[in-house]
Amino acid sequence: MRRSHFGTIVSVLLICLVVAVGYSRGWFHLASSEDNTRDEVHVNLTVDRGKFRSDAEKAVDKTKQEASQLSDSIKRETSDLKHRAHDKSAPSPQ
Repeated sequence: MRRSHFGTIVSVLLICLVVAVGYSRGWFHLASSEDNTRDEVHVNLTVDRGKFRSDAEKAVDKTKQEASQLSDSIKRETSDLKHRAHDKSAPSPQ
């Protein structure tokens, strides 16, 4: 029973996070209008799929760039460690 509550809470928090980020990034727009003759309030939700796609592509590009830089850094460090290990294992001249 506790596990299902935890899952529900995490799901609700993730949904709230996506909505908050989406609203702040301009993915969603809310608008309302009143119709006094019918005593109604109309609420419209507009989703800007183009803005969402654009932000997603930027995120993917930045992630690829960061991953490439991290990979290059790891390769350099590994190469340096191999050279140091090789230098220490080589017999010292006497």
